[in-house]
Parts: sequence; structure tokens; C-alpha cells
Amino acid sequence: MDPAALEAAKRLETLPPIRVRILGDVADLTLDEDTEFAKQVLLEGVHGRDTILDMKKRISEQEGIAVADQRLFLAPHELRDETKLGECFVQWAGFGLDDWPPKFVVKPAIRGFEVVVEVPATRDTAIWDLKKQKLKRYGKRRLLFDLLPSTTVRQLKGLIERRLEVPAARQLLSAQMADEEFGQNLNGHKGLGYTLELDEDSRTMNDYGVDRRCIMINFRINRFDVNGDFIFEDDAYFDNEGFHPPTQPSWMPPHISTSWRPG
Repeated sequence: MDPAALEAAKRLETLPPIRVRILGDVADLTLDEDTEFAKQVLLEGVHGRDTILDMKKRISEQEGIAVADQRLFLAPHELRDETKLGECFVQWAGFGLDDWPPKFVVKPAIRGFEVVVEVPATRDTAIWDLKKQKLKRYGKRRLLFDLLPSTTVRQLKGLIERRLEVPAARQLLSAQMADEEFGQNLNGHKGLGYTLELDEDSRTMNDYGVDRRCIMINFRINRFDVNGDFIFEDDAYFDNEGFHPPTQPSWMPPHISTSWRPG
């Protein structure tokens, strides 16, 4: 075989360097515009025949992260160890991933159990670009956390607060729970389980059975104070008298809470 042709074939088989973002050993496993990664590494000299397990071994050698502690994703899909890189994407436009290079993410191994927190689309929980003073994304958000049975409701609210900047004291959480009839066809209707209010901050996920039967947790903002009065002071507002700034610190981005107009 012509050595030059062989070398050319090897160059064609070698993929461009692959960027891998490492999430770190954290409980917040959400991947979105706000996600902060612990590290980013570049894997060079990889081939289409290499497997995901081969990638994990390379990352282990470079970064000291045990293979067993890695879960490799092409969001939102977790990749199996036997999957070959050549099966993950095709490098030509129109086939596979057009966004080259692919965005590989390493998540840590699950320590307890994963739970999804469903966040409705609201102005309070939208994603803002404060530098450009514009809205980046408005819509429903799904947060993902790795919790332990001993995790308390207050600790979960703390994780949500760090992600959404909504104070824990203003959060209301309810769990959608599966019962014995969940998913079964009952006279033409599927069992939907039941809703359980997570209303005691000191109780744990195990106390509520979240670690065993939870489908997802629903988040909403408490608009009332301890006396049952509606809270107006979080937002600036306009009326016939003009502009009224917030009377107490708000979790809203400053340019949003001071420039919003009703209606």
C-alpha cells in the first residue's frame, strides 16, 4: 500500500479535537444557559471508531476523574459506553450534528436519585442577558437535581434559589406522586397519581416519599405573606402618580424591575 495514501486515510479518519465540558461534583445537574462548568478539556487524536468508554478513559487519564464517576452526555441524551463516536454524529452538513464540534458534557455519577423540578414560564424565572439588557429565554424551565433521601425541603429550595434567584421563603413546592394506579388504563383514562404539597421545610425527601414515588416537583412563587396579604413590593410599578421603585430587595434583574410597565 502506498504510504502516502495510508497517511492520508489516517488523517481523514482522525476527528477534529473534541471539547468536553465537565460539570463537577455538584447536586445541580441542570444544563441550560446558566450552567457553570467546573472545567473544559480538549481531546485530540480521537477517531470515529473510539467508543464513549475510550473517551471516559482519556478524561480519567487527563483529569483524574474515575471512569465510574463519569456520565457522558450529548444533551439531553446520555451515551452508552459501547457507542462509537462515529455513531454520535456525521461531520458533513445536513447529516447528524450541524453544530460542530458536538457539545459533550460530563456529569458526575448519581449519588442519590434524580428529580425534575418543573418551573412555569414567568417573568421572574426567565433568563436575562444583563449586559445586553435583553431577554434571552422566556418559557417553561426544567431543573434537574441529584438529591439524597435525607435532603430536606429547605435544602432543595436552597438549590432552586441558587439557580433561579427566587428566595427560598417565597417558594412553594408540590410533588407529583405515582400511586398503584399510575399509568394504568382506567376506563379509558390513565391514572395520573396524586399531588403532595411539600410544605414543611424541615422534612426530608424520604419523609414525603419523594425518593420512592416522585414523578416530578412543581415550582411556583408564593405571592402572599404570612398574613395572607398579596405582596406588591417585589416589583417597581407605575400608576397615575408616576414611578414607584421596589420597597425591598428584589430577585428580579435591576433593569427589569425598574423598567417594566404594566399592561
